[in-house]
Amino acid sequence: MLAKQIPDPRSSLNAPLTLRPRPVDHPRTPGFVENVHDSHFLVAVPWIRAWQWLETPETFSKGQIWPYRVDFLAPDSASPSGFHEGGLNIHHGPLLSLPGRLDTIDESKHGAYRSLSYLYGSYVLSLRLIRPTRLEFWATEEDEARTLVRVRLSSDVHPLIETPWSRLQGVFWSRLGRWMASSLGAERVG
Repeated sequence: MLAKQIPDPRSSLNAPLTLRPRPVDHPRTPGFVENVHDSHFLVAVPWIRAWQWLETPETFSKGQIWPYRVDFLAPDSASPSGFHEGGLNIHHGPLLSLPGRLDTIDESKHGAYRSLSYLYGSYVLSLRLIRPTRLEFWATEEDEARTLVRVRLSSDVHPLIETPWSRLQGVFWSRLGRWMASSLGAERVG
């Protein structure tokens, strides 16, 4: 079983997050380097509102630009589709195939954590360039009215494309805070 860890909600933005072991089903790609992109922001809403937004499938599926799409599959026929441990999803489109399994969803009194392990064969652009391995979200209470949201994307990347991939991730994930704040009618405060 993978270690479950939610950061201390009273920790600073600069507190390091522990790297989790690689997904068992996704061995290291020979000749690639591991790239870990961390992003964070503060939003002026209680942590439970931020978490509910992150746990709503429509947050990630509504408004997708055609031909891209995100599909969710329940872990069993008795469960609704969405975010459940064991649940499957896939983000797909041209030059993109990211099938994954939700392996951990934890909530505590002051925050929550979710880990999606991408399945072997996931890729961006090409299997020969970028192979994402895990996507993680943390939402932790900074105080009653503010939430720290952290995102980590781990990938195996061909060494020649590591720098452009890192820059692209910085641009892509920087939009999440504005999107969340706008969707929740809140202010992004950091």
